[in-house]
Amino acid sequence: MGKIAVLFPYKEMVGIAREVNQKYDLGVDYIKEIQTVDTVNEARLAVESGARVIVARGYQAKLIRAYTNIPLVEVRFHAQEIGLLLMKAKVIVKKKIPRIGLIVFENMLCDMSHMEELFGVKLFISYIEKMEEVTERLYEMSLEEPDLIIGGDITCREAEKMGYPTLFYESTEESISEAMHAAKTMGSALEEEKQNIAQFETVLDTSFSGIVKINVEGKIIVINKLVENLIGKNAENVIGLPVNEIFPEFDMYAIYSILKGEREKYTISVNLRHQAWMLLIAPIQYDEKITGAILSLHKVSEALRRDSSLQRDMFLHGFVAQATFQHIYTENQQMRRVLERAKEYALSDSPVLIYGEEGTEFYRISEAIHNNSVRKSGPFVNVNTRGMDKEQQLEVFFGGEPGATEIKARMKGALVKANHGTIFIKGIEHLTLRVQHQIARTMLSRSIIKTDAQPLDNLDVRIMAHSKVNLQYLVKSGRFSEELFYLIQGLVLEIPSLNQRPEDLMYYFMKYFREYSQRYNKYLVLTEGAVEKIKNLRWKGNTLQLRAFCERLVLTSEKRSIDEVRIQKLHGELYPNISEVDEQDKIVVYKYPEAVELSRLLEKHHGNRNLVAQELNISTTTLWRRMKKYGIEAAYGKN
Repeated sequence: MGKIAVLFPYKEMVGIAREVNQKYDLGVDYIKEIQTVDTVNEARLAVESGARVIVARGYQAKLIRAYTNIPLVEVRFHAQEIGLLLMKAKVIVKKKIPRIGLIVFENMLCDMSHMEELFGVKLFISYIEKMEEVTERLYEMSLEEPDLIIGGDITCREAEKMGYPTLFYESTEESISEAMHAAKTMGSALEEEKQNIAQFETVLDTSFSGIVKINVEGKIIVINKLVENLIGKNAENVIGLPVNEIFPEFDMYAIYSILKGEREKYTISVNLRHQAWMLLIAPIQYDEKITGAILSLHKVSEALRRDSSLQRDMFLHGFVAQATFQHIYTENQQMRRVLERAKEYALSDSPVLIYGEEGTEFYRISEAIHNNSVRKSGPFVNVNTRGMDKEQQLEVFFGGEPGATEIKARMKGALVKANHGTIFIKGIEHLTLRVQHQIARTMLSRSIIKTDAQPLDNLDVRIMAHSKVNLQYLVKSGRFSEELFYLIQGLVLEIPSLNQRPEDLMYYFMKYFREYSQRYNKYLVLTEGAVEKIKNLRWKGNTLQLRAFCERLVLTSEKRSIDEVRIQKLHGELYPNISEVDEQDKIVVYKYPEAVELSRLLEKHHGNRNLVAQELNISTTTLWRRMKKYGIEAAYGKN
């Protein structure tokens, strides 16, 4: 049992405590009378002597609670003790319903409901926070015209000076015994908790997993030895810090969704200190309330230990993935879910198929998956199939064929170059059926098959592929191998376009806009109308289109302020709508309705701005500004 210290202000209370201790064999050996001014120091001395729980009363208990973090049991009056005092008060006052004032620390009282009805008195209770408030409370209570005051030493002395009869409240054996028994129970619980913590810490420190415990605010409470070694810091240096300050690789959006109870668990891959780890996050629940979370890190076994020469060759040939998940920006809910799924896929070794428009983040995501996987130390080979004919595709993927020129025969294909790593196939829908079948056979046999009889080059390659069209449509029309489709259509990601992610669209636009403004030394601003227009225009090329558009916009802007008309006009010039007229493609340039109407009226009045202004009920100055805004002043510059 945890050691108990009993600290009381009166000798009589200390005597009762000793009797209770002996009567119930509580095993308390630290019982002491103390002065209020020494309360905090005495409590600390008791702890130094081994006390794990303190029993105290009234103002002394308030001081211990306020200035220490020592577990405390407070002595409270029993209803029986209060009842005896009220009965004594009635005898002293000799009134049928006496008016009784009670000045007390709130932490000393029991439930006072129905006391007036039970004992036939009128009660006036005043709570104090400190002794210095006693005189002020007595003057306030005097307005109620009490017949008698109940309180402690100081209260009784001051009340007697004011002419009131008094009763001193004292704790009896019942309240002291109850507090000491509660302290014994608390001490036993603390001792058991201490043993459990010691066992828990032993389990943590001998675990093969890294363990991080956080509270509901996402701050670190506990880490084990493995995590200390991983981050190179002791627990005392990180406890209390936000977990993302120590692990910026962690997805705090996902962690907070666990802490809010929005999901039951979360499993993803993370890359820490150039190693692949599986991160499992689970909430800590107590009494149906989430109080924190446990984050466990499991090291994923390395598929390959590459020697330095192989690493050097990878860098020389550019077979290295650069991006990580930290390099991919998003504020969009849908895109966040895509990235979470991608992190989950990094734990697998199966093929990944990524659907996405040109200019979306499909390539960066493929690199990030590779860098979060056990294949991080292996090569990352990128193949763009667009524009290759059948023979080129075979050569690129499978190398030189026997009977070819000596140089070509020695060429290694991309699949061999990606051995023990990842191959990323951009535009897999452009592969010929022959190459598709060959890749499918390679995936099934895990080797390059040059002929039906001679398998060569044992392979360990993960395939990731990108397509702009749903491959199922191509399978139906016979343009894509059904076998390959089912091999790769398992771990699928669909990247939403920037038009589906307006917050990300504006992030990338402003990023390129600022970049080119700085490069060309121009200070430009976008109007609110321009921002709205940017959000509403179609950006089929996503980041590629935005980058090119922003450079042209900045480079050719003659005005500091860029409005929606300038945005629409440039967008229409660069990316006009193409429609079919008489079986021929025709470019259709968008024009503002107001601009069309102005041009019509100017044509109608043969360029006479006065007549146009009169018809529109505006001034000629306003008309001229609108003409300049839509770039039609040159054609009608004269009246």
